[in-house]
Amino acid sequence: MFEIDFRFNEPFELESGELLDEVRLRCTIYGKLNADKSNAVLVFHALTGSSRVGDWWNGVLCDGCALDTSELAFVCVNYLGSSYGSTSARSIKKKRRGDLPIVTTRDIVRANALLFEYLGIEKFRAVIGGSVGGMLALQFAVDYPELADEIISIAATPLSAMGLALNHIQRHAVRKGDIELARKIAVVSYKSPRQFDTRFARKPNRNGEDPGIGHEHRFDVGGYLDHHGEAFRERFEIESYELITKAMDLFDLTDVEIRKIRANVSLVGISSDWLFPASDVKSLRDRLVRLGINATYHQIDSDDGHDAFLSDVAEMSRVLREIIDDERKEPARHFFDASKGLELCRGGIRRAA
Repeated sequence: MFEIDFRFNEPFELESGELLDEVRLRCTIYGKLNADKSNAVLVFHALTGSSRVGDWWNGVLCDGCALDTSELAFVCVNYLGSSYGSTSARSIKKKRRGDLPIVTTRDIVRANALLFEYLGIEKFRAVIGGSVGGMLALQFAVDYPELADEIISIAATPLSAMGLALNHIQRHAVRKGDIELARKIAVVSYKSPRQFDTRFARKPNRNGEDPGIGHEHRFDVGGYLDHHGEAFRERFEIESYELITKAMDLFDLTDVEIRKIRANVSLVGISSDWLFPASDVKSLRDRLVRLGINATYHQIDSDDGHDAFLSDVAEMSRVLREIIDDERKEPARHFFDASKGLELCRGGIRRAA
Protein backbone atom coordinates (compact mmCIF):
# COMPACT_ATOMS: atom_id res chain seq x y z
CA MET A 1 0.00 0.00 0.00
CA PHE A 2 1.24 3.49 -0.74
CA GLU A 3 -0.24 6.98 -0.69
CA ILE A 4 0.19 9.94 -3.00
CA ASP A 5 -0.86 13.54 -2.38
CA PHE A 6 -1.73 15.58 -5.46
CA ARG A 7 -2.22 19.31 -5.79
CA PHE A 8 -3.89 20.88 -8.82
CA ASN A 9 -3.30 24.63 -8.89
CA GLU A 10 -5.75 25.41 -11.68
CA PRO A 11 -9.30 26.51 -10.80
CA PHE A 12 -11.83 23.69 -10.48
CA GLU A 13 -15.38 24.56 -11.52
CA LEU A 14 -18.17 22.95 -9.50
CA GLU A 15 -21.40 21.87 -11.12
CA SER A 16 -23.00 24.96 -9.58
CA GLY A 17 -20.62 27.18 -11.58
CA GLU A 18 -18.63 28.25 -8.51
CA LEU A 19 -14.84 27.99 -8.64
CA LEU A 20 -12.33 26.47 -6.24
CA ASP A 21 -8.91 28.02 -6.74
CA GLU A 22 -7.13 24.67 -6.23
CA VAL A 23 -7.83 21.02 -5.43
CA ARG A 24 -5.77 18.69 -3.24
CA LEU A 25 -6.44 14.95 -3.43
CA ARG A 26 -5.05 12.08 -1.39
CA CYS A 27 -4.89 8.77 -3.27
CA THR A 28 -4.09 5.35 -1.80
CA ILE A 29 -3.22 2.32 -3.95
CA TYR A 30 -3.26 -1.28 -2.74
CA GLY A 31 -1.50 -3.91 -4.81
CA LYS A 32 0.74 -3.15 -7.77
CA LEU A 33 -0.27 -1.56 -11.06
CA ASN A 34 1.00 -3.66 -13.96
CA ALA A 35 3.02 -2.26 -16.84
CA ASP A 36 0.07 -1.12 -18.93
CA LYS A 37 -2.07 -0.19 -15.87
CA SER A 38 -4.80 -2.56 -17.06
CA ASN A 39 -5.35 -4.18 -13.64
CA ALA A 40 -6.68 -1.08 -11.84
CA VAL A 41 -9.94 -1.15 -9.87
CA LEU A 42 -11.41 2.13 -8.57
CA VAL A 43 -12.93 2.09 -5.07
CA PHE A 44 -15.17 4.82 -3.64
CA HIS A 45 -15.33 5.00 0.16
CA ALA A 46 -18.43 5.65 2.29
CA LEU A 47 -19.48 8.90 4.01
CA THR A 48 -16.88 9.04 6.78
CA GLY A 49 -14.31 6.69 5.28
CA SER A 50 -10.92 7.54 3.85
CA SER A 51 -8.79 6.48 0.91
CA ARG A 52 -7.25 3.78 3.14
CA VAL A 53 -9.54 0.96 2.06
CA GLY A 54 -7.66 -1.57 4.17
CA ASP A 55 -8.70 0.31 7.32
CA TRP A 56 -12.42 -0.19 6.69
CA TRP A 57 -12.50 -3.29 4.44
CA ASN A 58 -9.97 -5.44 6.24
CA GLY A 59 -10.73 -9.06 5.44
CA VAL A 60 -12.40 -8.13 2.14
CA LEU A 61 -9.42 -6.46 0.44
CA CYS A 62 -5.94 -7.98 0.83
CA ASP A 63 -3.68 -10.63 -0.67
CA GLY A 64 -5.90 -13.69 -1.18
CA CYS A 65 -9.17 -12.02 -0.12
CA ALA A 66 -12.30 -11.51 -2.23
CA LEU A 67 -10.71 -8.34 -3.59
CA ASP A 68 -7.27 -9.76 -4.23
CA THR A 69 -4.35 -7.34 -4.09
CA SER A 70 -2.01 -10.01 -5.47
CA GLU A 71 -3.78 -9.75 -8.83
CA LEU A 72 -5.29 -6.28 -8.98
CA ALA A 73 -4.41 -2.73 -7.93
CA PHE A 74 -7.16 -0.95 -5.98
CA VAL A 75 -7.18 2.83 -6.27
CA CYS A 76 -9.12 4.97 -3.78
CA VAL A 77 -9.24 8.77 -3.58
CA ASN A 78 -10.39 10.70 -0.54
CA TYR A 79 -13.40 12.78 -1.57
CA LEU A 80 -13.24 16.39 -2.46
CA GLY A 81 -14.70 17.97 0.70
CA SER A 82 -13.76 15.11 3.04
CA SER A 83 -11.49 15.25 6.09
CA TYR A 84 -8.69 12.84 5.31
CA GLY A 85 -6.07 14.50 3.15
CA SER A 86 -7.99 16.05 0.27
CA THR A 87 -9.35 19.60 0.02
CA SER A 88 -11.75 19.58 2.97
CA ALA A 89 -15.01 21.41 3.41
CA ARG A 90 -13.42 23.32 6.30
CA SER A 91 -10.61 24.63 4.07
CA ILE A 92 -13.11 25.59 1.36
CA LYS A 93 -15.31 27.40 3.87
CA LYS A 94 -12.35 29.24 5.37
CA LYS A 95 -11.20 30.58 2.00
CA ARG A 96 -14.75 31.66 1.20
CA ARG A 97 -15.12 33.37 4.58
CA GLY A 98 -17.85 31.17 5.91
CA ASP A 99 -19.72 30.25 2.73
CA LEU A 100 -19.92 26.51 1.98
CA PRO A 101 -20.76 25.81 -1.69
CA ILE A 102 -22.82 22.88 -2.92
CA VAL A 103 -20.61 19.97 -3.98
CA THR A 104 -22.35 17.16 -5.90
CA THR A 105 -21.54 13.53 -6.58
CA ARG A 106 -20.66 14.62 -10.11
CA ASP A 107 -18.12 17.12 -8.74
CA ILE A 108 -16.53 14.42 -6.56
CA VAL A 109 -16.26 11.94 -9.43
CA ARG A 110 -14.85 14.58 -11.77
CA ALA A 111 -12.25 15.59 -9.19
CA ASN A 112 -11.12 11.95 -8.99
CA ALA A 113 -10.75 11.90 -12.77
CA LEU A 114 -8.03 14.55 -12.50
CA LEU A 115 -5.72 11.77 -11.28
CA PHE A 116 -6.30 9.16 -13.95
CA GLU A 117 -4.07 10.65 -16.62
CA TYR A 118 -1.31 11.30 -14.09
CA LEU A 119 -1.49 7.67 -12.91
CA GLY A 120 -1.52 6.44 -16.51
CA ILE A 121 -4.84 4.60 -16.10
CA GLU A 122 -6.91 4.64 -19.29
CA LYS A 123 -9.63 2.26 -18.11
CA PHE A 124 -10.61 0.50 -14.88
CA ARG A 125 -11.37 -3.18 -14.66
CA ALA A 126 -14.16 -2.26 -12.27
CA VAL A 127 -15.53 0.51 -10.08
CA ILE A 128 -16.78 -0.48 -6.60
CA GLY A 129 -18.41 1.45 -3.77
CA GLY A 130 -20.76 1.06 -0.82
CA SER A 131 -23.38 3.53 0.48
CA VAL A 132 -22.27 7.00 -0.70
CA GLY A 133 -19.48 5.15 -2.49
CA GLY A 134 -22.13 3.15 -4.34
CA MET A 135 -23.80 6.39 -5.43
CA LEU A 136 -20.44 7.59 -6.73
CA ALA A 137 -19.83 4.32 -8.58
CA LEU A 138 -23.15 4.79 -10.40
CA GLN A 139 -22.34 8.44 -11.06
CA PHE A 140 -19.01 7.33 -12.54
CA ALA A 141 -20.84 4.88 -14.82
CA VAL A 142 -22.97 7.76 -16.16
CA ASP A 143 -20.26 10.41 -16.49
CA TYR A 144 -17.41 8.18 -17.75
CA PRO A 145 -19.17 5.37 -19.61
CA GLU A 146 -16.06 4.25 -21.49
CA LEU A 147 -13.73 4.10 -18.48
CA ALA A 148 -14.98 0.91 -16.78
CA ASP A 149 -16.41 -2.45 -17.80
CA GLU A 150 -17.96 -3.32 -14.45
CA ILE A 151 -19.78 -1.35 -11.76
CA ILE A 152 -20.50 -2.83 -8.31
CA SER A 153 -22.76 -0.54 -6.27
CA ILE A 154 -23.51 -1.75 -2.73
CA ALA A 155 -26.43 -0.56 -0.60
CA ALA A 156 -27.01 2.60 -2.63
CA THR A 157 -29.91 4.25 -4.43
CA PRO A 158 -31.17 7.82 -4.65
CA LEU A 159 -32.35 8.59 -1.11
CA SER A 160 -35.97 7.98 -0.19
CA ALA A 161 -38.00 10.58 1.69
CA MET A 162 -37.02 8.82 4.94
CA GLY A 163 -33.33 9.08 4.03
CA LEU A 164 -33.73 12.75 3.16
CA ALA A 165 -35.50 13.33 6.48
CA LEU A 166 -32.70 11.70 8.47
CA ASN A 167 -30.04 13.74 6.67
CA HIS A 168 -32.06 16.93 7.26
CA ILE A 169 -32.17 16.27 11.00
CA GLN A 170 -28.45 15.50 11.08
CA ARG A 171 -27.55 18.74 9.27
CA HIS A 172 -29.84 20.64 11.64
CA ALA A 173 -27.78 19.25 14.51
CA VAL A 174 -24.57 20.12 12.65
CA ARG A 175 -25.65 23.72 12.15
CA LYS A 176 -26.13 23.94 15.92
CA GLY A 177 -22.58 22.68 16.33
CA ASP A 178 -23.59 19.22 17.56
CA ILE A 179 -21.83 16.70 15.32
CA GLU A 180 -22.11 14.13 18.13
CA LEU A 181 -25.91 14.14 17.87
CA ALA A 182 -25.73 13.96 14.08
CA ARG A 183 -23.50 10.91 14.30
CA LYS A 184 -25.77 9.18 16.82
CA ILE A 185 -28.74 9.65 14.48
CA ALA A 186 -26.67 8.20 11.64
CA VAL A 187 -25.54 5.19 13.67
CA VAL A 188 -29.16 4.31 14.45
CA SER A 189 -29.96 4.42 10.73
CA TYR A 190 -27.00 2.15 9.94
CA LYS A 191 -28.09 -0.65 12.30
CA SER A 192 -31.10 -2.96 12.32
CA PRO A 193 -33.66 -3.36 15.15
CA ARG A 194 -32.78 -7.05 15.46
CA GLN A 195 -29.09 -6.27 15.81
CA PHE A 196 -29.80 -3.73 18.57
CA ASP A 197 -32.11 -6.14 20.39
CA THR A 198 -29.57 -8.96 20.21
CA ARG A 199 -26.65 -6.82 21.32
CA PHE A 200 -28.22 -4.46 23.85
CA ALA A 201 -31.80 -5.51 24.67
CA ARG A 202 -32.85 -3.56 27.79
CA LYS A 203 -29.56 -4.00 29.66
CA PRO A 204 -28.33 -1.08 31.75
CA ASN A 205 -25.18 0.68 30.64
CA ARG A 206 -22.17 -1.57 31.08
CA ASN A 207 -20.41 0.97 33.32
CA GLY A 208 -22.88 0.19 36.11
CA GLU A 209 -25.44 2.95 35.61
CA ASP A 210 -29.03 2.24 36.70
CA PRO A 211 -31.64 3.87 34.39
CA GLY A 212 -34.22 3.57 37.14
CA ILE A 213 -32.58 5.94 39.61
CA GLY A 214 -31.77 9.05 37.59
CA HIS A 215 -32.42 10.81 34.31
CA GLU A 216 -28.70 10.89 33.50
CA HIS A 217 -28.35 7.10 33.87
CA ARG A 218 -28.42 5.26 30.56
CA PHE A 219 -29.33 1.93 29.06
CA ASP A 220 -26.50 0.10 27.31
CA VAL A 221 -27.65 1.22 23.86
CA GLY A 222 -27.49 4.83 25.05
CA GLY A 223 -23.93 4.42 26.26
CA TYR A 224 -23.02 2.85 22.92
CA LEU A 225 -24.44 5.78 20.95
CA ASP A 226 -22.79 8.35 23.21
CA HIS A 227 -19.43 6.62 22.76
CA HIS A 228 -19.76 6.75 18.97
CA GLY A 229 -20.74 10.40 19.04
CA GLU A 230 -17.79 11.39 21.21
CA ALA A 231 -15.29 9.42 19.13
CA PHE A 232 -16.65 10.89 15.91
CA ARG A 233 -16.19 14.46 17.12
CA GLU A 234 -12.46 13.76 17.38
CA ARG A 235 -12.01 12.25 13.92
CA PHE A 236 -14.29 14.05 11.45
CA GLU A 237 -14.78 17.69 10.55
CA ILE A 238 -18.27 19.05 11.02
CA GLU A 239 -18.18 20.97 7.71
CA SER A 240 -17.38 17.80 5.76
CA TYR A 241 -20.37 16.06 7.30
CA GLU A 242 -22.66 18.85 6.13
CA LEU A 243 -21.17 18.95 2.63
CA ILE A 244 -21.22 15.19 1.92
CA THR A 245 -24.70 14.52 3.32
CA LYS A 246 -25.98 17.29 1.02
CA ALA A 247 -24.25 15.61 -1.93
CA MET A 248 -26.06 12.39 -0.93
CA ASP A 249 -29.40 14.21 -0.92
CA LEU A 250 -28.87 15.58 -4.42
CA PHE A 251 -27.80 12.30 -6.03
CA ASP A 252 -30.37 11.14 -8.55
CA LEU A 253 -30.41 9.46 -11.96
CA THR A 254 -32.65 10.51 -14.85
CA ASP A 255 -33.58 8.07 -17.59
CA VAL A 256 -31.39 10.02 -20.01
CA GLU A 257 -28.42 9.65 -17.67
CA ILE A 258 -28.99 5.95 -17.11
CA ARG A 259 -29.02 5.31 -20.85
CA LYS A 260 -25.45 6.64 -21.01
CA ILE A 261 -24.19 3.66 -19.00
CA ARG A 262 -22.12 1.15 -20.99
CA ALA A 263 -20.74 -0.94 -18.13
CA ASN A 264 -22.33 -4.02 -16.65
CA VAL A 265 -23.89 -3.10 -13.31
CA SER A 266 -24.16 -5.31 -10.21
CA LEU A 267 -26.39 -3.85 -7.49
CA VAL A 268 -26.12 -5.26 -3.98
CA GLY A 269 -28.87 -4.90 -1.38
CA ILE A 270 -28.78 -5.77 2.33
CA SER A 271 -31.67 -7.76 3.79
CA SER A 272 -31.92 -5.74 7.04
CA ASP A 273 -31.06 -2.28 5.65
CA TRP A 274 -33.80 0.26 6.31
CA LEU A 275 -31.80 3.31 5.16
CA PHE A 276 -31.38 1.91 1.64
CA PRO A 277 -33.94 -0.93 1.67
CA ALA A 278 -33.22 -4.00 -0.43
CA SER A 279 -36.57 -3.45 -2.17
CA ASP A 280 -35.35 -0.02 -3.35
CA VAL A 281 -32.13 -1.55 -4.69
CA LYS A 282 -34.16 -4.20 -6.55
CA SER A 283 -36.40 -1.49 -7.99
CA LEU A 284 -33.34 0.39 -9.23
CA ARG A 285 -32.07 -2.82 -10.86
CA ASP A 286 -35.45 -3.25 -12.59
CA ARG A 287 -35.34 0.33 -13.80
CA LEU A 288 -31.84 -0.10 -15.22
CA VAL A 289 -32.90 -3.26 -17.04
CA ARG A 290 -35.98 -1.54 -18.52
CA LEU A 291 -33.68 1.17 -19.86
CA GLY A 292 -31.44 -1.36 -21.57
CA ILE A 293 -28.62 -1.72 -19.03
CA ASN A 294 -27.09 -5.12 -18.24
CA ALA A 295 -27.85 -5.06 -14.51
CA THR A 296 -28.09 -7.80 -11.88
CA TYR A 297 -29.17 -7.87 -8.23
CA HIS A 298 -27.33 -9.60 -5.37
CA GLN A 299 -28.14 -9.63 -1.66
CA ILE A 300 -26.19 -9.61 1.60
CA ASP A 301 -28.23 -11.61 4.14
CA SER A 302 -27.29 -10.12 7.49
CA ASP A 303 -28.82 -8.68 10.65
CA ASP A 304 -26.19 -5.91 10.71
CA GLY A 305 -28.33 -3.37 8.85
CA HIS A 306 -26.83 -0.88 6.40
CA ASP A 307 -23.38 -1.35 7.97
CA ALA A 308 -23.30 -5.01 6.90
CA PHE A 309 -21.19 -4.23 3.84
CA LEU A 310 -18.47 -3.13 6.29
CA SER A 311 -19.09 -5.33 9.35
CA ASP A 312 -20.20 -8.68 7.90
CA VAL A 313 -16.97 -9.69 6.19
CA ALA A 314 -18.13 -13.24 5.43
CA GLU A 315 -21.36 -12.14 3.71
CA MET A 316 -19.70 -9.30 1.83
CA SER A 317 -17.07 -11.74 0.55
CA ARG A 318 -19.73 -14.32 -0.35
CA VAL A 319 -21.64 -11.80 -2.44
CA LEU A 320 -18.50 -10.63 -4.19
CA ARG A 321 -17.81 -14.29 -5.00
CA GLU A 322 -21.35 -14.57 -6.38
CA ILE A 323 -20.71 -11.59 -8.64
CA ILE A 324 -17.35 -13.03 -9.66
CA ASP A 325 -18.96 -16.36 -10.57
CA ASP A 326 -21.57 -14.57 -12.68
CA GLU A 327 -18.75 -12.94 -14.58
CA ARG A 328 -17.07 -16.30 -15.16
CA LYS A 329 -20.22 -17.51 -16.89
CA GLU A 330 -20.11 -14.53 -19.23
CA PRO A 331 -16.54 -13.92 -20.47
CA ALA A 332 -17.25 -10.31 -21.41
CA ARG A 333 -17.97 -9.60 -17.77
CA HIS A 334 -14.86 -11.23 -16.30
CA PHE A 335 -12.38 -9.12 -14.40
CA PHE A 336 -11.52 -11.13 -11.29
CA ASP A 337 -9.72 -14.45 -10.99
CA ALA A 338 -12.51 -16.42 -9.36
CA SER A 339 -10.41 -19.57 -9.14
CA LYS A 340 -8.94 -18.26 -5.89
CA GLY A 341 -10.65 -19.14 -2.64
CA LEU A 342 -12.22 -16.61 -0.30
CA GLU A 343 -10.33 -17.53 2.85
CA LEU A 344 -10.75 -14.54 5.13
CA CYS A 345 -7.58 -12.93 6.37
CA ARG A 346 -6.90 -10.56 9.25
CA GLY A 347 -3.51 -9.12 8.62
CA GLY A 348 -4.25 -6.18 6.43
CA ILE A 349 -1.99 -5.46 3.52
CA ARG A 350 1.63 -5.23 2.64
CA ARG A 351 2.87 -1.70 3.11
CA ALA A 352 5.53 -0.17 0.91
CA ALA A 353 8.66 0.96 2.69
